[in-house]
Amino acid sequence: MNVSKNKQKRKYSVPALENAFEILRVLSRNRFKESTVTEIANALSLSPATCYRILKSLEDVSVVRYIADKKRYTLGPYLVALGERAKEHLDYISIIKPYLEKVTEQTGMTSMLVNKVSKDKVALVDKVEGNDFGVSVSIGRHFSITDGAFGMCFLAYLDKEERIYHLKENPGLKSFSEEEITSIESCIVQLKQDGYFITNGDYIKGLCGIAAPIISEGDNVEMSIALIGFSEQYEPSELKAKGLLLKEAASVISWKIGSL
Repeated sequence: MNVSKNKQKRKYSVPALENAFEILRVLSRNRFKESTVTEIANALSLSPATCYRILKSLEDVSVVRYIADKKRYTLGPYLVALGERAKEHLDYISIIKPYLEKVTEQTGMTSMLVNKVSKDKVALVDKVEGNDFGVSVSIGRHFSITDGAFGMCFLAYLDKEERIYHLKENPGLKSFSEEEITSIESCIVQLKQDGYFITNGDYIKGLCGIAAPIISEGDNVEMSIALIGFSEQYEPSELKAKGLLLKEAASVISWKIGSL
């Protein structure tokens, strides 16, 4: 990766703020939803003293909550208000939601809006559940930028050097061999040609995924829309047909968001 660019980013970094945000991310995961100071500190490789000071500051503004009888921390109630206010101000959510509803109605699969939240992480920010046999994923769940069909949408529009760095250093649901990393380059050519990408049991056995990038000015991709389902329910030809529907939706969304 570009060393001078990284140095410039570090110049403006605020460690306490970054650590506070990482603590909130940890607490947003199911396995850490009620955690002790030690558990949070270990998860982030922080000293318990540093972690405790940050947690106390977050508790003071109700962003985290301390459960005294359990001696554990959880996300706080004020985050609910912040989340609702954010949704009110993020115009793109209201633009994209009807398209999620439409592709779910057309395909029966669970649709998702995935947003890049850091250089190596993406998060599920909105969804529409499929039918009774659809896959359920929690809003707010974080993934590595290398995960799934939606991850490929983000990787495809990075510089090759940065893409390879993430594949080697930021594995999520799976690790990649040198051979797989090389083959991904041809997958990216295909993704840009087709406008969507399909995975079928590649990351989680029994699950298939389809994703299309939402492209902003300058070929930047900060979001993608995706469909997930159980592999056994769909033939490869069906997944391709659903990919075309998703591509069409992503294309319209890209145009509408670009005109805001």
